[in-house]
Amino acid sequence: MSNISLNPEVATIITAAVSAVQSATRKMASSIDALVAADMRSTDFISPKSDGSTASPEQFDGINTAIVAGFPKAAQALLAKPTKSLEDADKAEKRYWQQQIGARRNDFKRGLEKREGMDDTRAARQPKAAIDKLVDALTNVEKIVQANEWEFDVVDFMNCIVDAKIQAGIPHGIKTK
Repeated sequence: MSNISLNPEVATIITAAVSAVQSATRKMASSIDALVAADMRSTDFISPKSDGSTASPEQFDGINTAIVAGFPKAAQALLAKPTKSLEDADKAEKRYWQQQIGARRNDFKRGLEKREGMDDTRAARQPKAAIDKLVDALTNVEKIVQANEWEFDVVDFMNCIVDAKIQAGIPHGIKTK
């Protein structure tokens, strides 16, 4: 076990990185929702030169162009240059960004494949109702309280949870110690 504590700057960096990943995950999910609403299919993200593709060459080029538009300006400029005119280091960098086009296209393809595998009734995710969030939160609190030793009256605390559930019309079934 390390005796090094986490300094606040590092904690802030970790928090910001996790927040960015969560934001990107939510953005991808909403993008998939929009693609489904636009009647796009996972097979639209397969090259028209390959079996199983439903994309026209123009549609496929448009998808790739939209992906590249999301890259940094330097990457966009590099991708626009003829490969033969580049130094070896730049060729490797261009290859990386070309691979990123395929990787991002496959992200959309996989997202659509998952959605296509669902029932039509589950196609669009519905947000959880506030009452369901409350039930989950209270259930978690109950489990934590029951599993630990506390310096307060656990029975009184659990009775407060039961009262809250009764007022909200939630079945309680709490077992106190």
